Amino acid sequence: MKEKTDRNEFEHTVNAINHLSDKDAKSLLKIIYGFVQTAMTGNGGDQVKLEVINKLSDIYQQIPELDRESLDIADTVSHVAKNEHRKELLQTTHIVFSYSTAGSLKNAFRHTNFAETEEIIVFPDLLSVGPIKALQTQEGMENRYQWFKKNYRDDFNEMDEYKQGMLQALEKIKKIPAYQKVIIWTCENAAEQTGLRIVLYLLQDNENEIFELNTYKAYQELYPYSISEEEQYPLSSGEVPPEKLLQFYKQAERKSISPAKCKALCHEGEDLLQAANDLRTWECGEVRHARIEEGDGFIIECARKLHKEQGIHDYMKAARLIGEVIGHMQQYVGDGWIDYRLRALISKGIFDYRGGLHAMRFYEVRLKKEMLPDVF
Repeated sequence: MKEKTDRNEFEHTVNAINHLSDKDAKSLLKIIYGFVQTAMTGNGGDQVKLEVINKLSDIYQQIPELDRESLDIADTVSHVAKNEHRKELLQTTHIVFSYSTAGSLKNAFRHTNFAETEEIIVFPDLLSVGPIKALQTQEGMENRYQWFKKNYRDDFNEMDEYKQGMLQALEKIKKIPAYQKVIIWTCENAAEQTGLRIVLYLLQDNENEIFELNTYKAYQELYPYSISEEEQYPLSSGEVPPEKLLQFYKQAERKSISPAKCKALCHEGEDLLQAANDLRTWECGEVRHARIEEGDGFIIECARKLHKEQGIHDYMKAARLIGEVIGHMQQYVGDGWIDYRLRALISKGIFDYRGGLHAMRFYEVRLKKEMLPDVF
């Protein structure tokens, strides 16, 4: 059956080629010639040659799919040529771990030459929380998002979008050309440091020169006296505005990750992908597995503080408490995780609640009075 299908596709493509005009054929030959020259004279060895073969195959597959009433083949060939020309200009692939970081970095490059030479791959999900066992596989990805659907409240129907974004990032990682530099943007938190280790594991067989750009360290390097020792800024790369990301990229010291360090982090990434664990923390420069109850005591502490400020034992908006926790917590876990743990504390009888638990903006909480002996 597959042989028959391949034969039909071959005949369909040959028939489409036979109907090309002289102009279209010449345009197509120019592109093919450019690819062949790249394969024979460029750097990258067999991997680049394989990439060129795949690109040529992609071009031929597009020819039979043309709708000749709405699109002339010359336009399509021109469009393909422009896309391939941009790919040839690309020198560096940037890997980031949130949509906000990706948006800021894209904005930072917009009016510079970097817009033509830099590619951005985004892993949109928060990798400090939720299962990541075998995340690089379809089964592992599906298990992760089933866990989120069970334990999180998808207020804005974003889970499927995040899942697709993660799948796309994994595919793009596989296609990074060997000649491109890779810059992985991180910060001093478990989410981005987990991402760093997983990406290095995925790239372990590649020959790319790989750099880590730690936004926290870059900020300390370029602005050593701007914040107090008690503050931790930025907590994540997504907090950094575009102009500072551009400054970090241009001015901060950046060295490629040594083979020894790369190997060590790669092994850590492999261990992370094998562990059945739902929470990771960043402590003393290491990603550590943690119990899901790890931050529950801090949620209770913040609730006590807010009750004391109220002056009465009354309900408070859940979102208010979650914001207080996020604003003072040293770990980067996101508001969805705090909402998940707050609902767990309600089920344990530590908090009373009123309203609907289907979304954090619809319910209020208060600590049980016995949890406040020193307040009321």
